[in-house]
Amino acid sequence: MVLDPQRSPLVRILRRAAQQVPGALALGRLVRRTLDPQLREIHRLQHQDAARLLQPFPDTFEERYPQLFDALAQRLAHLPAPRILSFGCSSGAEVRALRRRLPSARIVGLDLNRRMIADARIADTSPLSDYRLADAPNPDEQFDAVLAMAVLRHGVLEAERPDSCAAVLPFARFADTIARLDRHIVPGGWLALYHAHFRFRDTATAARYQADPLRMSDCPPQTLLYGPDDRLLTGMAEPAVLFHKQGSAASD
Repeated sequence: MVLDPQRSPLVRILRRAAQQVPGALALGRLVRRTLDPQLREIHRLQHQDAARLLQPFPDTFEERYPQLFDALAQRLAHLPAPRILSFGCSSGAEVRALRRRLPSARIVGLDLNRRMIADARIADTSPLSDYRLADAPNPDEQFDAVLAMAVLRHGVLEAERPDSCAAVLPFARFADTIARLDRHIVPGGWLALYHAHFRFRDTATAARYQADPLRMSDCPPQTLLYGPDDRLLTGMAEPAVLFHKQGSAASD
């Protein structure tokens, strides 16, 4: 088991002590950001790329969603070279997990975090993997599957659970991002969406999709949800994670 140093008794004691000293917590955050290159990059994104940034924190690991990856591989197995987009790919862990299941897939990974894209390129040298510092595919690109996993959410909402998400990540940004991704999914293609703070069904785009019956027993249903009015939805859960775009098209 790996212990989180941020949750150790000593850290908690020091944090409580710092709360009693004006400015101490802010100074502590500044020192951490100065010493940690990853925190510096997150700070840069939050201040220089706020208009494009969704989830600022790049935490991930390989095999995070094995049931979803397995199911998607099965649904794409008939394609000789499926085209996949990992939206918000972070360090490329998701791409590498998909590569093991679909070795001939052409996978594009997008992220705004410069350090994560650099790490992804080092960890995965496959000529079929393309990691880009971007928040959108090329205008003419089409994909057989798009994954947006733990991207359309925000750590502040998770930590504070406010009654309204408007000041942090409004529903309109979610709906606009979904609409933009939809333009790059071929008819008959797939959208994988999990750990979002919104329901796909509440978007206008959802009318062109059918929810897949897949349910991930290895991950809990999404429960911290906000509606189109940006208000917290109480007593709601969203178990659907995979959506099939209606129509059919052949992949190259």
